[in-house]
Amino acid sequence: MKAAFTICTNNYLAQARILFSSIQKFAKDYKCYLFLVDELHPEIDYKDFPGIEFILAKTLPIEFSGLIKKYDIVELNTCVKASAFKHLFNEKGAEIVHYFDPDIELFDEITNLDVHFEQASILLTPHIITPIPWQEGSPNENLFLNHGLYNLGYLGLTNKGDYMKLLDWWENRTLNMGYNRTRHGLFVDQLWINYVPLFFPGSTKILFDQGCNMGPWNLHERSLSHKDNKFFVNDSVSLKFYHFSSYKYNQHEISGNYRYTFTSNPDVKPLYDLYQEKMIASGVKLYSGTKWAYEQKKPFLSKFLKKKK
Repeated sequence: MKAAFTICTNNYLAQARILFSSIQKFAKDYKCYLFLVDELHPEIDYKDFPGIEFILAKTLPIEFSGLIKKYDIVELNTCVKASAFKHLFNEKGAEIVHYFDPDIELFDEITNLDVHFEQASILLTPHIITPIPWQEGSPNENLFLNHGLYNLGYLGLTNKGDYMKLLDWWENRTLNMGYNRTRHGLFVDQLWINYVPLFFPGSTKILFDQGCNMGPWNLHERSLSHKDNKFFVNDSVSLKFYHFSSYKYNQHEISGNYRYTFTSNPDVKPLYDLYQEKMIASGVKLYSGTKWAYEQKKPFLSKFLKKKK
């Protein structure tokens, strides 16, 4: 069995709907799973997501109640990623698993990714693969020294090689130290993955295909064109999947976190125009206002972090 999954809260269900619609188009033989880091909401019809199996994160074999107390919403969503992978391999019998952030959309066949499993069991996508011309604002290369060389909006694994060694090690780190505390060398689940090519060199494949995980942090090196109803990156490779990170449909700009705009990078605006239409059609106005069930005050620092002060 082959699986694709995402992790989110109820307020991201519109984005998840777009993701799974694209997976069902370009990966028809994949089973789709959504790990909900939230409680089921009485006003949401989860049957309105055909072909998607919802799994409550609190049912995973981890100390979920303790994680709620110490992690914020981003930390909690990211810390269960390794545990979700293990669930799909161990409980669902998956042989291949692709993780995508809910704000990603596929634009080409997933076989473009699967082919790499002939050489490796771990697939990573770098944030950038060429230097960024230095200027004021973000991103510059130092951003990724704090947040990770690889973007964990995507991770592909197959059940061979060191995949379970990776998951056991990574799960331990994210469940215990999955904080967003960059001054302590911690950035949720993502910064740990810098070590993967070093710890598991024989199992790791770094994808240098610029059509994979294009997003608002690598627009200095990637431009879009459109031909025959298909998007191409740098007029050379097909766009496999785009990461609409930090996009807000009611502001309709590339991202509030980065210096790139539709003025500086007009080639991506048609893609965002389409995504905005899909978000509205997918119910973003309904879902985005849903309150997180585990909302609480900012969690206390762990004993580990207190010692580092």
